[in-house]
Amino acid sequence: MFIALLAPVLAPNDPNKSDLMVALQGASSQYPLGTDPLGRCILSRLLYGATVSIFSSLAITAFVFIIGTLIGVTAGYWGGKIDGVLNKFITVMQAFPKLILAIAIVGVLGVGIGNMIFALCIVQWAEYARLSRSLARSVKQRTFIKSAKICGESDWQIMRRHVIPNVIPPLIVNASLGISTMIMEVAALSYLGVGVKSPMAEWGAMLNSGKDYLQTNPNLVVIPGLAILVVSVLFNLFGDKLRDALDINESKI
Repeated sequence: MFIALLAPVLAPNDPNKSDLMVALQGASSQYPLGTDPLGRCILSRLLYGATVSIFSSLAITAFVFIIGTLIGVTAGYWGGKIDGVLNKFITVMQAFPKLILAIAIVGVLGVGIGNMIFALCIVQWAEYARLSRSLARSVKQRTFIKSAKICGESDWQIMRRHVIPNVIPPLIVNASLGISTMIMEVAALSYLGVGVKSPMAEWGAMLNSGKDYLQTNPNLVVIPGLAILVVSVLFNLFGDKLRDALDINESKI
């Protein structure tokens, strides 16, 4: 993440500058990882692509975390008709294939990183809503919730002071483990041509532009593929460490 933030400083060249005279060149002092079919610096595009891939995934995860948690806690705590309606809505959203629904939404709204982020937010919140609903229903039965009611606290105060703080830790772990999945979904949409607009640098878009040269220039695919792999593994390891630090049982997530 720190390297991605420093992309404008670390990148040796303009990531979007095309020069067909140097297309598909190997590694050199000017182009440390070579160039792509349009003569653009692969290293520069890799660094700028990290900014798009990582931080768009973090933004999506943060949004669906907040929205999903609020909906799930509301359904789980209040129960009754509210829970019935919200639970059916959650179930319907989870029934759709996420990637296909995201492609359909982007197809209607138009290609672009903003529409891609919006589409993924629409299809991803239900997972957090389902989990937070389950956790809220469990917390609701605890003795300290009954004590809070006896002490005269309102339902909104109980949700804010007791329910939400108790469901947040396992949800945070789930979100940290889900960032890697989000990175791959952002890359998948860009690879399919419904993500970022050309010439914006993004790892999935780099895979798409290099797939036709897999036999002659495999580095066009291997380099962004390794970037996705390494970052995904790192976020998964971070999620595992966070789960250990918060002492969350796997059964809760």
